[in-house]
Amino acid sequence: MRQSKTLFFAIIGLAILAVIGILLARPFLAEPLNLPTEAKEITIRVVVAPSIKPWAEQAALEFNQAHPKTQVELITADNLIPKAQFTANPQVEPPAVWLAEATFVVDMDSDMQFANRQSVASTALAWGAFNNKQAEFSQKYGGLNWEALHQSATEPDSVLKVVIASPHNTAAGLGALASAAAAHLNQQTLTGAEVNRAEAWLSETFQESARASLNLGPRPAEAFATRGASIGDVGMLAQVSWRSAGLQNRPDFTITPAQPTVVLDYPFAIWTGSRATPEAQQAAADFRDFLLTEAQQNTLVNFYLDQAGAADPNAVQVDGQAALALFRWAERELR
Repeated sequence: MRQSKTLFFAIIGLAILAVIGILLARPFLAEPLNLPTEAKEITIRVVVAPSIKPWAEQAALEFNQAHPKTQVELITADNLIPKAQFTANPQVEPPAVWLAEATFVVDMDSDMQFANRQSVASTALAWGAFNNKQAEFSQKYGGLNWEALHQSATEPDSVLKVVIASPHNTAAGLGALASAAAAHLNQQTLTGAEVNRAEAWLSETFQESARASLNLGPRPAEAFATRGASIGDVGMLAQVSWRSAGLQNRPDFTITPAQPTVVLDYPFAIWTGSRATPEAQQAAADFRDFLLTEAQQNTLVNFYLDQAGAADPNAVQVDGQAALALFRWAERELR
């Protein structure tokens, strides 16, 4: 009987000691078991301006194949400033990036929170005209420039037709207005106050001459290419538009750099607003770095775009308030 009790208490004691030993050893055992884990899979969405989407789609396909744990989905921007796509649905994780047409468009809405706005491509605005129209205009006004267009637009019974992209939903349209205002003010920078000083001149130049071009749809350069000189006397569009329509190869059409020029710099803007996550921001930065590799930059020419950093150093600098002032002027005067 005594032996049974002794054995019983010995077993209980050993069990207690074993439990205490395990508890004491846990902190030491956890360290060597802290093995690296596989990276979590993540998918980010990128809101993309239509004019750069074909290149971005090709790049995203290659990125996704090379990075199976990090996937990129592209969605087309539904507005000049696609604010609703980032903030409308609190139940859905917002996109991680806005790949916009121009930095000045990103700066138009101070409520939208973005960081690391780095250019990944570029395209400059340029004049375009059929040779006979340009020759007639130059003979009468001494050259193709904004002051000559203003003179033509303000003549009695003027029939001048100037083609620009819609400033209601494209940076290229706002850029054309910015080029005109900068030429009139003889400045290389534009602020909201300076645009206000040029409003009367802008109205005289564009209110009637550009009205018809707003009905040409989202691809006015293609309208030039397919419908001919009846579309307009002259146009100012982004080089990507002229090139994609094939007009740079037509012997009866001339494309010349705008003076002063405005460059669309296609900023890759990473969302830092509500519900942005570090994981999504890191994935966005990885995709941005991929777009800036030499291999991807070299493919831009296939989509009629220029590389990041190819901008003219003398291009007009347009701030967000200037772009907003031009947008509001267009809402009032170009309908």
